[in-house]
Amino acid sequence: MDIFEIKSIVKDLPEREVRSYLQLILFRIGMLEESESSLVEFSKDLKEFYNHILYPQDPNENIFDKGDYKKVHINFGYPYLRHTLKEINLHEEEFIVTFEDNFAVAPIGNLETEKGQRERFEWIKNNLEETEKFSEKLQRTIDRLVSIPENIPIYIWVSGNANEQTGLLFTMYLLRERKNNIFIVNTGQLYSELFKRKSKKYIPFFSGEILTEELQSIYKYTQENQKNLSDTERKQVEIQWLKLSGNSATLRIWENGEIKIVSEDYYDDFIIEKAKKLIGKKKGYIKCARLVGEVYGHIFQYIGDSFIEYRVRKLIENGIFTYEGSLEAMRSYGIKFC
Repeated sequence: MDIFEIKSIVKDLPEREVRSYLQLILFRIGMLEESESSLVEFSKDLKEFYNHILYPQDPNENIFDKGDYKKVHINFGYPYLRHTLKEINLHEEEFIVTFEDNFAVAPIGNLETEKGQRERFEWIKNNLEETEKFSEKLQRTIDRLVSIPENIPIYIWVSGNANEQTGLLFTMYLLRERKNNIFIVNTGQLYSELFKRKSKKYIPFFSGEILTEELQSIYKYTQENQKNLSDTERKQVEIQWLKLSGNSATLRIWENGEIKIVSEDYYDDFIIEKAKKLIGKKKGYIKCARLVGEVYGHIFQYIGDSFIEYRVRKLIENGIFTYEGSLEAMRSYGIKFC
């Protein structure tokens, strides 16, 4: 594939998806510099990103008609499990369904319906970014999810953040009538159990931050200690989803082991505090992207930088900040206090 073809593909990618990959690549570079990841591991991750972006699967084909899969894995964010399964030669036997969405933000009411999806993405379009293709991806993922044959066991991978935990509830609701055996892989909890020494310093709050070799250990442990959800547990999860999705809130965080609904201005004071420290005595403009990065790096929540930037723009509207430049992208303008 030449540079012109790559440019054409990248140009049509949603901005949120581009930022997501950039964030993950920078995270991997940080791990490399801290000697927690090898150069070989890093190059494999880059190759995985490359293939996923430039050679996506045909969304219209029924993959289960073509392959004799023994298991299905569901993960949220981006398909980080692909490389893990490929390394242990299971990528042709076990299929991965990925929700490339962030369920921590935006409305989720009646999300299983066309009306609910339209309302969600209308809000995202108006407040975060253009999302026509992103909306199509969600429906395609749902279609693929409900087409899983009922004889195939399903493994749902989650960690301690509102995106994956909300995604878990939504997925379980979509599968409420299915007879599949369903297993929950709690990566944060298993990371603490299997890597006790490392977990004393840091427990990844997003499953995609865990190194491939560690995900392999988690996978193997899960297979050796399987316990599928009971009918009672599944019903409880369905009820949790109905309760959560019945709220019109646009921001959810993970706190004390549960999803917490908060007002969308929840982090406004923290944003203002960080802006004061960055501006200091200079009283000049600072790049919005710098402020967003500073806030995102200290909240330890998987809510996305686009939501934080949305709140910066709201603070501008409310007369807290003034700006110079173009509000079309966070790197195109600077802010200071009025």
